[in-house]
Amino acid sequence: MSILRLKTIVEETCETKSFLFELGSNSITFAPGQFVNVTANIQNSRVRRAYSVASSPLDPDFQLTVKRIEGGKLSTFLCDKAAVGDLFDIRGPYGLFTLEPNAFQVVLIAAGSGIVPFRSMWRYIAQRPLDRHVTLLYASKSLRYIIYREELTALARPRFNVVHTLTRNDDPAWTGYSRRIDSEMLLEVIGKFEDKYFYVCGPPAMCNCVVLYLQDFGVERTRIRTEEYD
Repeated sequence: MSILRLKTIVEETCETKSFLFELGSNSITFAPGQFVNVTANIQNSRVRRAYSVASSPLDPDFQLTVKRIEGGKLSTFLCDKAAVGDLFDIRGPYGLFTLEPNAFQVVLIAAGSGIVPFRSMWRYIAQRPLDRHVTLLYASKSLRYIIYREELTALARPRFNVVHTLTRNDDPAWTGYSRRIDSEMLLEVIGKFEDKYFYVCGPPAMCNCVVLYLQDFGVERTRIRTEEYD
């Protein structure tokens, strides 16, 4: 268990914020893609939720990114009431949604806040640097809902190939995909499916559909890892 002090709050979108914590003398050893349990005292009760780590293990600060969920006690508290200097009980890490050591071609498929664990992964790959080629397909409601938009734009090609699709596009100038992720989109973006490892993160229905699409293209289930976000 670590008690971490909140250092900085960054507004990512109208419904999502990032929280940077001072590690101080604490040490949290985690692999990119893992999550932690966060506990806070809210109205005289302790509330605990799991959140993926958004920072790389090599970053100086520890970062979580949280989307405000309707009726979500901790996400609402964090996004609306948390203040710099607040202390939080953080435990972990947990989870097996981590990079395969021998995966040189990696495909990351995310929807909404499912992008969070992938930030830890792409930062770590860039910092090492690891010999990986990464394709990221990211579904957001519209341009203003893209989390880490500037950072994603800055990822260097050809090592990182970032493709967006907007499910509720309201920008007439947008020329990219404007629909949910489907099999045709996967084929166009990925091309060849052999010798690649696939990581899928987002709502359960999206994850299940993408897994079925990938299996239809001949991808073995052992080369697909999923993390479902409510």
